[in-house]
Amino acid sequence: MPVDYGKVYTSGSSFRARAEARQRCYRAETLRLRAGRYGHLLCQENADAGKNFVHTEAHGAARSRQAEGKGVAERTFDNMLSSQAMCFNIFAPLSERRDLAAQILAVWIPDLKSVESISIEHTPDRDVFSDQTGRGGVDCDLLVEGISTNDEKLVLVMETKFVEPEFSVCGFRKLGRAEDGKVVCPDDVSIGQTRDGCLYQTKKKYQYWNRSDQHLLLRPGAVPESGCPFSGQLWQLWVNYCLAHEEATRRGAKRTYFGVCAPANNDALLQDGKILDGFRGLLSERERLLFIDLDRLISTIEANLDGQLQAWVDGLKARYANI
Repeated sequence: MPVDYGKVYTSGSSFRARAEARQRCYRAETLRLRAGRYGHLLCQENADAGKNFVHTEAHGAARSRQAEGKGVAERTFDNMLSSQAMCFNIFAPLSERRDLAAQILAVWIPDLKSVESISIEHTPDRDVFSDQTGRGGVDCDLLVEGISTNDEKLVLVMETKFVEPEFSVCGFRKLGRAEDGKVVCPDDVSIGQTRDGCLYQTKKKYQYWNRSDQHLLLRPGAVPESGCPFSGQLWQLWVNYCLAHEEATRRGAKRTYFGVCAPANNDALLQDGKILDGFRGLLSERERLLFIDLDRLISTIEANLDGQLQAWVDGLKARYANI
C-alpha cells in the first residue's frame, strides 16, 4: 500500500513549510496514519485516539486540562503543527518527573535547585488583570514553581511557539480602521503617566499597566511621549511578563523569569533576535527574559535521560528538532 502523505497546505522553503513537511512525513512514514483534510492534520479517529502526542501522559494532561473548560483548543488534538500540542508533548512528562525538569531548566536558570510544580495552560485568577471573560483573557502556556540554590521561591512563566510567524498584538490595533467604525488606538497615542491613553485601561478597565507599573518592570523612558511600545508584537511578551511577576508575587517568590521557547530557525517569529532584543531593551531587568531554543531543549532532555523514556525523546526529535 503506497504511503499517503496527504495534501500540502504550505509549499516552499519557509520554516512553516519545512515543519509541515516534517509532520506529514512523520504521520505517514512513522505513525502510518491516515491524514485529515491536509497532510499535517490527523483524521478525527486518530485525533480522538491521542495520536498527536508522543507520550500518553501528554495526551492525558491535554484532555484533563480541556475538561476544565478553558485553555485547550480542539485543534490541539488534530493539528500536528499546534504549539499547544508541542507544549504538552514536552512538558507534561516533565511535570511528572520534577527532578528531571530541574536538571533541564537549570541550563537556562543556573540557580534553580528544584522544581515544585509545572502547570500547563495556566489561567490566572480574575483579579490579576480583570480580563478573564469566557474563553478570553491572558493565560500562559507554562507556569513553573521552583526553589533556588538559596532556598528561595522562584517562578518561570513560559510562552511556547512552533510555527507561528508572530506574537499576538494589541487587540485595539488589529480590530480594523477607525474610519470603518472600529475603536482603534492611533499610532501617535500618548499613554501618559496615568496610562489613561491606553484603551485597555480606560475602556476595558484591564490591569496590564497597573501590574507593569506596580512591579517596576520597564526602564525609565521605555514609554515614549507619542506612541505605545506594545501596540505590535511586543504586546504578548509584555502581558505575559507582567503575568509572571504578579504570579511570582502572589506565591512569595523572590525571583521571576519569563521565557520564550521556540525554534531558533523560525525567522518569521524571531526576526534574527530583533523581537526579543527589542522587548529586552525596554525592561528594567533584562536578564529576566529568557530564550529557550527548542533544539537545545530537546537535546538537553535527551542528555539527561540516561537511556530512559527513549520513545518519548525519539518522538520529540522526529517531530520538532533541527527543522
